[in-house]
Formats: sequence, C-alpha cells, structure tokens
Amino acid sequence: MRTEEDTPVTERLLLVESRADKSALAALGQGLPQRSANEEALFLSYNYADVPVGRSFDCCFRRSDIRDVAWVTTTVVAVTQQFGVVWDAIPHGWKTLAVLRFEPEIPALIRDLPEAAAWFDQLISVHISDSDTWQARATMGQRNMS
Repeated sequence: MRTEEDTPVTERLLLVESRADKSALAALGQGLPQRSANEEALFLSYNYADVPVGRSFDCCFRRSDIRDVAWVTTTVVAVTQQFGVVWDAIPHGWKTLAVLRFEPEIPALIRDLPEAAAWFDQLISVHISDSDTWQARATMGQRNMS
C-alpha cells in the first residue's frame, strides 16, 4: 500500500492509455455503473498510489506536451480490473479499468483517445492530475529545456 502523501508531487498522475471499447466493457466491466454523458471508461496504467473512489483531480494534459492542458474536474467514479471485481480504490501498482467523471464535460483530449479492448493496446498518452502536479512537472520541463 502506498499513499498519495508518500508519493512525490511530480508522480501523482493517473496514466491514461485509452478509452474502453464495447468488447472491453462486456468482458471486464461487470459491476461498473452505467455512464452518464460526462463519464468515460478508461484503461489506466500502473497507478502511483492507492486512490479512493470519489477522489477528484484538477486537470488533464498530454504526455507529449504538458502545455496542452484541459482544466476540468475529474472524479474517480468506479474501478475494476481483469476479473471484473469492483473496488473502492485504484490500487497502487495496478492497471485498472476506471469510470471517470469530467465536469463540466469530457475534454477533447479524452474524447479523441482511441478505443481499445485491453491494456497495452495503446501507449499512455494523457495524464490526469492536480494543478500542483501539473505545475511541478511544467516547471521541471522548463528547467530541462534551459
């Protein structure tokens, strides 16, 4: 078990691989709630810490360009993994299928992600974090460019 407090600020990211397609939801998504218009089922890569359902983040940004950021509240609604068991948290070190709510709406950088049937079908292309993490990574990137 690893808590967020035990994780460096620059590492507090949800790593988004892709949107889950219909076959993924049928095979892996048992027990996940029906999604509303502003929710998306996403394949997440290895998680940085135990992140409880209900946890909210401030922004989404492209892995390849931290300047491409959407300031949107993103909340963890539901979590499962390859056995379809619904969990109350995204566990540290696990790849998961998670339903995330975006407010006020799903940003284009999430809507435009490819769909996939499983983990590893797509590379991590979007990060979800708090503004503190985004700022720390942006500052770190500017220092590396000097």
